[in-house]
Amino acid sequence: MITRSTLKKALVWVVMLMMLVPLLTSMVPETYASGSSIMYVKTSNGKSIKIYSEPSKKSSNIGRVGYGDAVEVDWSYAGNDGWSRILLGVAGHPYGYIQTRYLTDKDPGPYKKPTKAPKTPKPTKDPKKEAEELKKQQEELNKELKSEKEVTPYYITVNPTRASGWINFRVGPSTITSKVTSYPANKELIVLGETKTWLRAKDPDTGKIGYIYKKYTAKLNKQVVVAEEAAGTEKLGKLSVNGEFEITCKLPQDYKLQVVDVRGENIIASVTSEDITKPQMYLSIAYDELYGEVERMNDLSDEELAVLEDSFKEMDQVEIEYRQTGLGTKLMVVREVGNGQKFIDILSVYKGYFVEFNMTPNPNAAVQDLTEEQIQMAIQFLTNVMFEPVKK
Repeated sequence: MITRSTLKKALVWVVMLMMLVPLLTSMVPETYASGSSIMYVKTSNGKSIKIYSEPSKKSSNIGRVGYGDAVEVDWSYAGNDGWSRILLGVAGHPYGYIQTRYLTDKDPGPYKKPTKAPKTPKPTKDPKKEAEELKKQQEELNKELKSEKEVTPYYITVNPTRASGWINFRVGPSTITSKVTSYPANKELIVLGETKTWLRAKDPDTGKIGYIYKKYTAKLNKQVVVAEEAAGTEKLGKLSVNGEFEITCKLPQDYKLQVVDVRGENIIASVTSEDITKPQMYLSIAYDELYGEVERMNDLSDEELAVLEDSFKEMDQVEIEYRQTGLGTKLMVVREVGNGQKFIDILSVYKGYFVEFNMTPNPNAAVQDLTEEQIQMAIQFLTNVMFEPVKK
């Protein structure tokens, strides 16, 4: 027999169960299928992630899910290798796999890009102090130039403070002048002049002339073979190019420089010999708007140089190499090969002007090919050419 007391206790249990059911339900993730729940994609950079056909990056990519997207995770997947299986419900692909580290049980909301800490501004330079420092350096440069004197040529060796170091070889006796090149320890140079703290020297291997700081050199007990310039037989040719710059060149023996034609900004000069069998040489200087903003050929990119090279390769079978003048201006040397040596072209760019030196056999010569000796003479000739701004 059910007593009133027993019935009362049963009703209390029913009421308690009715109160517990909503509470327990709220503690279980929202379920869409047996053993599945909703989770959300969260990446550190706000970008989407790939869905793979298998729990491996080597498997097929079958889709993507974006930052904050909800996915149904299948908890019946027993993999513990850092992958989660998600329910897709797509024909042929009921499941897909994503990396578990990109899942979270809470909706991350819109992605917020992390704010970067503001950069500490660099201390601004005082224009007045900079101008004063530059003026001081220029005054020092002028003093060094005024103190320069010619000397009987002698050999020195480059002597950096560290055996593995390099010393700069500069256009002028100051660190504010541009660098011609750099030399390692024990490199031998021939000194042609001296200033208070610098040496004007020549590289016997390349013909480059520049200045090196005395402190980083040591004199060698080695005799200099006196060249033409020391013997006083040197002949110089000089061209003033429209008041912009001057070209000074050391002429080959028995040759003279003569202006043939001047048309506006174009100059053609011949470098000829009284011996009518020697090669003919011409120096052409023409302003080209294409190079209007170019200070020197050194400033041309590899792509621009390649275009210039192709203009020769299309016409002839040629070899192309690069040299530098004593002041470090790049030269392109173009030699004909394959069908004898009919010409050599040496090109440069300076202050917007296209400079071309050309040498061909003289029609009166018995052999209509250039000899290797003549070609080297041409290369040495223009390597010694100096491009210098007109002093105003």
